[in-house]
Amino acid sequence: MSYQEFPPDPRLHTLVRTYWQMTEFHEVSEQEHRFMPERSVRLTFSAGHSWQGSPQGGPLERLPDATLFGLTVAPQRMVSVGLTRALGVELYPWGARQLFGWTFGQDLLDLTVQHPWLCRAVCALVRLDAWDEARQMVDDWLLGLMNERGRELKVGVEAARTLYMSLGQARIGTLSLELGLSQRQLERAFLNEVGLNAKTLARIIRFEEAHNRLWLDPHASLSRLALDLGFSDQAHLTREFRSLAHMTPGTFARFTLQRLDQARRDELRAADPRLQPHRWTDQRDPDRVQIDFALIGI
Repeated sequence: MSYQEFPPDPRLHTLVRTYWQMTEFHEVSEQEHRFMPERSVRLTFSAGHSWQGSPQGGPLERLPDATLFGLTVAPQRMVSVGLTRALGVELYPWGARQLFGWTFGQDLLDLTVQHPWLCRAVCALVRLDAWDEARQMVDDWLLGLMNERGRELKVGVEAARTLYMSLGQARIGTLSLELGLSQRQLERAFLNEVGLNAKTLARIIRFEEAHNRLWLDPHASLSRLALDLGFSDQAHLTREFRSLAHMTPGTFARFTLQRLDQARRDELRAADPRLQPHRWTDQRDPDRVQIDFALIGI
């Protein structure tokens, strides 16, 4: 997989956290994904074939080529087949609210309905690997939306930005005192300007930070992680993590270790000339050929 991040146009930095581009070929064993709750609302332009559905199974729904989705409180099941290229824009929730009228809990928004020409053009550029041109087109489009729909950022957004900077640990009561408002006034302003309440945003921010740290270091101490992120204890971290990920942090760490082990095996296959595909034929059915990898000579 190839993945890179890029800053948005400086004029968009108060509404947009980052841009990213990704190219990945999904083998059969890599088609299933679980997208965990994240702290951004994601705008995605895709060239590929992807579906979404319930993590519990059931029918899959084909994803539109351009979507707005994010800030969920449950995992999302995704299935991608073959080569996928995608350009993503990570929006702060108040950015998604101002530019697209986003509110917490809304369904995935199909942008190809409201902005068909723009979406076709950007997805065509992504398909051609014309990343710079695609980002420039999205920059220009978002700047136009900001000039048309943007509003002054007020105390609700200021409080939300403090939540992001504190990794979800700032308290709304403390923030209201610092901003010279009652807690109820700040809660109303927060919900109106940001699109969800402060408690929910803080939960998602802390969860994603715990998720990201375990993704990078699955051997990390859970008790230390709980302390660093302001949970009362490890049990509190485990309850919150299970609530949002539908698995415990320990289970997620084990899955991450399996991913790292598989990545090391893939690197070994690429680096060792003795490691090559090995074919064998089922003697009971000569037409059935199984492909596996074997370290020749060992």
